Amino acid sequence: MKKGQAALEYLLTYGWAILIVIIVGASLYVLGVFTPGQWTGKRQTGFAQFRVVDFSLKDNGNLTVVFQNQIGKTVNLTEIKATFKNNVCTFGYSDQNIAPNTIYKASKNCTSAWGNLDFRSSYSLVVDFYYTDPDSGLTHIDSGTLFGSVEPA
Repeated sequence: MKKGQAALEYLLTYGWAILIVIIVGASLYVLGVFTPGQWTGKRQTGFAQFRVVDFSLKDNGNLTVVFQNQIGKTVNLTEIKATFKNNVCTFGYSDQNIAPNTIYKASKNCTSAWGNLDFRSSYSLVVDFYYTDPDSGLTHIDSGTLFGSVEPA
């Protein structure tokens, strides 16, 4: 066998293998296997004073956060801010008293800040709870991050 023929057989054999790998990869991409939002579970980090019990972000921009006061005393919740891609959505509160260990639900349509979202796309939201301690009169912020995928409205 000549060197040229061996080199050609080598290139053809591995060329077909590479072509098959490319076709399989493209097929998997079209089927959505590489869409991270489809496989991202809901989770949260941070939040020392408030416990996020549940949350959802819909493709129409509706954000719902269910949370619990774990401070051990009643505090005045003044504001909740959710930041997505450097755009802030503010939940306005006018000094709502939040009792300890009580579960509350806050909802807001953030379409004006974030626009419509793609179904199943993954997200990372920074959520800030602004509250005032009635004993000291000091204002505090409890921050955390919510991770998940956009759900259908």
